Amino acid sequence: MKDVELTVKIDDETKDALVEISDKLNLSIDQYVTKLIKNEITKTVNFSNGFYYNRHTTKLYNDRKEEVNLTKTEKNLFILLLENRNNIVDASTIHSIVWKGKNMSIYTLRNMIKNIRDKTYYELIKNHSNLGYSLN
Repeated sequence: MKDVELTVKIDDETKDALVEISDKLNLSIDQYVTKLIKNEITKTVNFSNGFYYNRHTTKLYNDRKEEVNLTKTEKNLFILLLENRNNIVDASTIHSIVWKGKNMSIYTLRNMIKNIRDKTYYELIKNHSNLGYSLN
């Protein structure tokens, strides 16, 4: 595979947001932007049990091709885990990105994970004790 160099002009606010998110995810800005581009190119993400996520419609579907209704917070959490699929996302990162710094207890987070699992299937989200969560 041949590397392609890309120059993008962004405003300071966008740059600051990129730096903040990439730092929280322990990725370089190049790695994070590459991940975003790959995510944009790949339209559908398939999961076990017939579930799939359509990146363009930003909707999750079950094996009967019915939309899984997620609340705004559940959807934001799901998307964060999806953007970091197979990587562990710690609770502080979830707190700052999904709850945007508003009050969130570990019990609130656990309940949100349970709600998503109830609407999908248990193995979709993996708990890594004292580290965080990942999407399988």
